[in-house]
Amino acid sequence: MENVTFFTLLPESIKGKRMEADKEFLKYLTVAFNFADKHNLNLKNACGISTFENSSLEKYLSNLKRKSTVLIISPALVANPKVLNVLIGKEITLRVIEGDYLIKPTLLKEIWLEEAKTATTKFPNAVDYLIKTEVLTAEGKINDL
Repeated sequence: MENVTFFTLLPESIKGKRMEADKEFLKYLTVAFNFADKHNLNLKNACGISTFENSSLEKYLSNLKRKSTVLIISPALVANPKVLNVLIGKEITLRVIEGDYLIKPTLLKEIWLEEAKTATTKFPNAVDYLIKTEVLTAEGKINDL
């Protein structure tokens, strides 16, 4: 039985909907536990980050073991380059529950930065989120993180 961690961001809390963020996290946690049970995984802990302004982000994520496997619902939930940089530094492997595949944070970061290049035209509703997570600058340019 492999030990894994469950991790998610809580985008609802960015909008100030704390109750919605709590419900969202519980929903994701239920999905993660069901997935772990079906795949003979031992879910050791769960992490949810509700704000990107948290200066102790690295400290918060320091509980993640180096070279561990982290379950996530969707790669969209870890689009924040600051979070990905911490995960890259720990050589984490992300196991995506939706589709059950493995991806390294380095590749995920490359994919998100590539998608962000066309975000203002292809995904206009996501631009505020990408600015909030510092993927894009206020002018809509790619932020070199």
